[in-house]
Amino acid sequence: MIVEVDLYSGRPNPRFPLEPAAAGELARRIEALAPAGAGARPRDGLGYRGLRVRTGPDDDATAAEIVVSGGLVTLHDPDGPPRRLRDPGRQLERWLLDQGAGNLDPEVLATVRQDLAR
Repeated sequence: MIVEVDLYSGRPNPRFPLEPAAAGELARRIEALAPAGAGARPRDGLGYRGLRVRTGPDDDATAAEIVVSGGLVTLHDPDGPPRRLRDPGRQLERWLLDQGAGNLDPEVLATVRQDLAR
């Protein structure tokens, strides 16, 4: 699994690998989340928008994507509609960022942590 920090427009976003043990923990944490309301949407605009997790290679159209953004987790499965879950206190987002802390540029890490502190 690869995690992308959705931060930039017009240049490549930072990425880091998610180790197999962490991928299993991610699945466990997602299973524990409650559904979000129908109107919930991930963040957009300029700056940090969230984390995107790809379950397969970028060129694999059958790979699922998980978007963790601003208290919302959106599961995109190519075989069905998106499923939205609540991430209270952005705990999953924080945990996922911590998994890549050693692989991210300190400036990127500081930018995202500042956003999470709001």
